[in-house]
Amino acid sequence: MRRKVALIIAVLTVLTLKLSAQNDYRYGLYLGLGANTINATNNIYYDDSEVITSSVIHGYDTSYMTSYLPVGNASIKPIPTFTIGGFYEMPINDIVSFQINLLYNRYGYELSGNVSQKNISDNNYEELKYVGTLKMSNISSAILLKFNVVENNLSVQAGLTPSYCIRMTKDVERGVLHKTLNYNSDEFSPFNICGTFGISWYFFDCFSCSLNLNLGLLDVLKIKEPYLVEGDTQNVHYRYSDTKSKTNSVYFTVGYRWN
Repeated sequence: MRRKVALIIAVLTVLTLKLSAQNDYRYGLYLGLGANTINATNNIYYDDSEVITSSVIHGYDTSYMTSYLPVGNASIKPIPTFTIGGFYEMPINDIVSFQINLLYNRYGYELSGNVSQKNISDNNYEELKYVGTLKMSNISSAILLKFNVVENNLSVQAGLTPSYCIRMTKDVERGVLHKTLNYNSDEFSPFNICGTFGISWYFFDCFSCSLNLNLGLLDVLKIKEPYLVEGDTQNVHYRYSDTKSKTNSVYFTVGYRWN
């Protein structure tokens, strides 16, 4: 994975140096707000903040089970996010230009519902409200082709946005439980690629407004499944497996460019 990231950085550096040798180029800065959601299977609809271990006694035999509580009536909704970055643009002709964006963005989603947890004092189940807010911090580099629709004013763009997640956390609230989980690379795939499509409007030749849609092409989350080793009921171990979990986002940005 690190080799892939290093290769992408190297390619972008070479392209940037080559393009900077041209005289007809533009560069600028932008920032914006957006929203993100995730297309996922039911496997992520679990409260992974706490392992539930139970025992079932059959005569003299005791078997143990480990799991996470399922989140019932679950729903996923986007949370407000932001992005900030810069871009480098080189016109190829009067209609087509090549653009590279380097940006930092925060995005995520909120999973809410309820969980049924057994009360150890009376073995009755109680229903608790569950809210888990997952946030990711990414460094991305969009590689875009832009097409002028209205001369120097309106353009559409399309391309790919490879990104690398430098941090992923989840804030969990369940009953009186409040916990922040720090994910590691066993639990998610930090490298992602999105297909990017957008439209930009330029005014006064230096200010811009853009609307961009990013469609995830890779799965980013993994299933974290707890289990016990036979003969050891004190230590919980974990195994990981891939699951469908592609992220989608939309951003509105404003920017300034120098000619």
